[in-house]
Amino acid sequence: MEISKILEILIAMGLFYFLFSSLVSVVFEWYSYQTKKRGKFLHETILKLLEDPVNQSYGATLYSHHTIDKLKKGKNSYPQYISSEMFADALIDIIGSQSDRISFDNPFEAMKSEEPFEVKLTENRITDPFARFGEGLKAMNYSPLKNQLRFYYEKAESYSELKSNIKVWFDDYMERVSGWYKMKTRSSLYIISFMVAVGFNLDSITIIKKINSDDEVRKKVMAMAERIVQEELQVNAIDNVKYEALAYPTENQKDFTSNANSNNVESVLEAYKKTELVLRELEQNAIPIGYYGAKSFVNIFSSFSSVFWWLCGIIISTLALSFGAPFWFEVMVKAINVRRSGIKPN
Repeated sequence: MEISKILEILIAMGLFYFLFSSLVSVVFEWYSYQTKKRGKFLHETILKLLEDPVNQSYGATLYSHHTIDKLKKGKNSYPQYISSEMFADALIDIIGSQSDRISFDNPFEAMKSEEPFEVKLTENRITDPFARFGEGLKAMNYSPLKNQLRFYYEKAESYSELKSNIKVWFDDYMERVSGWYKMKTRSSLYIISFMVAVGFNLDSITIIKKINSDDEVRKKVMAMAERIVQEELQVNAIDNVKYEALAYPTENQKDFTSNANSNNVESVLEAYKKTELVLRELEQNAIPIGYYGAKSFVNIFSSFSSVFWWLCGIIISTLALSFGAPFWFEVMVKAINVRRSGIKPN
């Protein structure tokens, strides 16, 4: 088989996987939101980050802080996203509050008088947040968390530098959390990918055979792939390597630090409509997607061999969709660039 033909098949399959994995990612995010998995997992990992057995429970205190508490949708829910900016501000305020001293005016002197008296509360509070944080650290018992925070404090010369250090610390930790979250929810992603593959009858083996045998169909799909890549790059105004899908957790690791618009059914419907428009165009080119004609249920289950190869094609599609839209978009772009540049002579 010619190398150019292999590239064309790769680009065509990348287009299919890109479209359907975009739909999978949005459905997955909607499912995570409805089941509150993301919020619960974020809560567990932040408690782990701020664990301090010799001082107070800073993770629980952080979630009861006014700025974080207002992110909760309900009384028994947890926020699904916490930005590094908000985390740093809340943590600095919590540590600094340990230096605050509250006292009451002595009411016993007024007890000699029968006249009513007022008990006043006096708050001794450092107004400079940077100095307040330093005094709050001194009030802590020694612990690994105190040592970590003191390291960031000693590196900084102002509140902005301290906040920046804590933000970097939180973002680095969230990168690892995103990886843990992907591993924990991988089974759910496989199930959703399988449902999408079966629902649209995305049989990779049959599709590859069709594209390989029909030159005219392959050229039409190639033109469609190049058009969609160009449109996506223009819409997102980014280069072809850093493309981010609708809501899929990608290598930029913004799963828990940016509020994705995935909390309602509208995003799912929007992704489906976008995919449906391209599907109609593919159907006009006789691409074997869906259950009709030779790909109907009756024909698929007519024999053991047809069922076996159909399941193999569905499993291949399931694994491919689980890679996510950013991966397949990048594959498409690189394959298109290689195809345009041609094969270099020896």
